[in-house]
Amino acid sequence: MRLAPKLAVVVVMAFALSACAPSTPATPSATSEPVASAPPKTAPSEEVTECPPTPIDVTITYELVVDASGGITIDAASNLPDGAALGASFFVEGGYFAQDEGTLEDGKVSFGPFSDKGTPLKGTYEMSITLPIARNQPDSVQACIGSAGELLTGPLVSAEEITGDNVASLDVIVTVE
Repeated sequence: MRLAPKLAVVVVMAFALSACAPSTPATPSATSEPVASAPPKTAPSEEVTECPPTPIDVTITYELVVDASGGITIDAASNLPDGAALGASFFVEGGYFAQDEGTLEDGKVSFGPFSDKGTPLKGTYEMSITLPIARNQPDSVQACIGSAGELLTGPLVSAEEITGDNVASLDVIVTVE
């Protein structure tokens, strides 16, 4: 009979499945350890940059601070968005050249200290504080200034020669005594 093999398969399957099930319902005992649960997953916190009103009429101000060893620090402030990467340089045509980079935080950034291999700077220098092209800025800054700096205006803003993107730069002559 053909029914016997089919019945045998059903019995074997039922037996196999019953072996996997607990014989008595499991109940937690009073001495069992509490089960730790993982904290709920949250999205990583993304720092949100507040954008100044646009278009941004760029301002950059500075103060030169001389430390005890004669090194010069540039303390700068700007209305550009926090997180903006800025660069500063001190130079004399055909002579001294030094540069530093910083990130704008709470509207402020410091560069330096600058010296000539440990010797205090004396004399007249060209100094520059620059916001490079937007594509080199963090995404949060690009969202505020535009992907090509198109939301930047004012006398400190000019088009970069190669890309045509707007950059901002304060270029001044300073005398250190």
